[in-house]
Amino acid sequence: MKDFLLYFFFLFQIISPNCFSQETELNNEEKYYLNSIEKEMLSKNYGKIIKIVDKAIEKGVETNKLIERRAIAYYILKNNKKAFIDIEHILQVEEIDDITYPIISLYYAQNYDNLNSIETLIKSYEKNSKHFYNSLLVLHKKDAQKIIVAIDSILTKEDYPKNIYAIKSLLNYSQNNFNDSYTDLVKAIEIDKNNGYLYFIFGETKLRAKEYISAHASYNAAIEYGYIDIEVYKKRAMAKGFMDDFKGAIEDYNIILSKNANDFETLYLRAIAKNFLKDYHGSIADFNQSIMLNDSFPSSYNYRGIVYINVGDFGSALLDFYKTLSLNPNHPFTHNNIGIAQVNSGQSASAESYFNKAIELDPKHADAYYNRGKLLFKKGNFVKAKSDFLKSIEINFQNPDAHYHLALILIQENQKSKRKKIEQRICEQLETASKMNHPKAQELLNQLCQKIEPEIEEIQDIE
Repeated sequence: MKDFLLYFFFLFQIISPNCFSQETELNNEEKYYLNSIEKEMLSKNYGKIIKIVDKAIEKGVETNKLIERRAIAYYILKNNKKAFIDIEHILQVEEIDDITYPIISLYYAQNYDNLNSIETLIKSYEKNSKHFYNSLLVLHKKDAQKIIVAIDSILTKEDYPKNIYAIKSLLNYSQNNFNDSYTDLVKAIEIDKNNGYLYFIFGETKLRAKEYISAHASYNAAIEYGYIDIEVYKKRAMAKGFMDDFKGAIEDYNIILSKNANDFETLYLRAIAKNFLKDYHGSIADFNQSIMLNDSFPSSYNYRGIVYINVGDFGSALLDFYKTLSLNPNHPFTHNNIGIAQVNSGQSASAESYFNKAIELDPKHADAYYNRGKLLFKKGNFVKAKSDFLKSIEINFQNPDAHYHLALILIQENQKSKRKKIEQRICEQLETASKMNHPKAQELLNQLCQKIEPEIEEIQDIE
């Protein structure tokens, strides 16, 4: 529903050919009411939208656009009866906004007019694939399924019109039914190989499945076949980032910024990519610009704080982290970041409380357990430190530092009471850390855990 609201907002401003772009067709009173509805839609005040339309009609301003907005508000509030009364009014005119088509299709499906339900979807899809998909986001899950049932009740797969596979795929995708969506999407692309938007959705599916190479290829195809929306470049940049191709990601962010230099989100994302390339000053410059454009986005401050840690400016890092929490007290990872900055700036006394808060907010925050364990280790509280290192490893086995520090605690235990089982665990932890390229683990492993290789291997080495 959140995605639909964003679509609704942009539709009002730039997308719909039947909306504000044709201002000459709208009288001033209608524009006033539509502007008021736009604000209430973004605030999710659906009841207020209904009141605005009712008031407009009382004053003699009864237009199709206003009634469409009321129908959507009624539908979101699950008052289908009143929504469909408005739909019946809308169907009496020829000019219909994209956002209303899914509810019209549902109206027909409810009345067992499945053919008109399908034809409504086809008409909307053929106008614009992207607008069609975004309009589907208003549908409740059970209603999207009802429309799919309507399609399959009168059509077999052998009878599907050209675009039905794509329509069913997008219906399922809009409701997070990704497996069902994927099956139809593959067939839809096979039928319509030149539809760039379908390749984009395929890329989204692959990105969600963490199949980054396939996602990257799909976004390339989307661009090749004409879908050159900014979101394609953003998502392709994300796929490149997950493939550690941060230079390639920056190239895509540069393309976006060449079209809109004031896109704060893209500046934020490019700053992150630059940080991974250790271009810390370039990263900070992008964060600064992003924050100038939008100073209420907490993640910008949080991530700039991380970059400040990377350059050793812990004071500036702390200021950014505190700012993050002033905007969002429960921002993910920020409490852990404050703890790290405090430890590195000699403020260890209060760091533990921030690690505690990070764990309270996210009991599966592996780094917070590790950082608290390391702090407790330095304080000599080996029992609690051991518990934290074990928990960190349980959540994220791929942390060589946690394995190494756990081995150090086990060495302490073994000095007090030598036991073969502890010695074995020490070697296991050091070997694990060493395989993960921990800089000190290999040396300690050689000192404490020397192994005599099997004789057969020695002979093979000589040969």
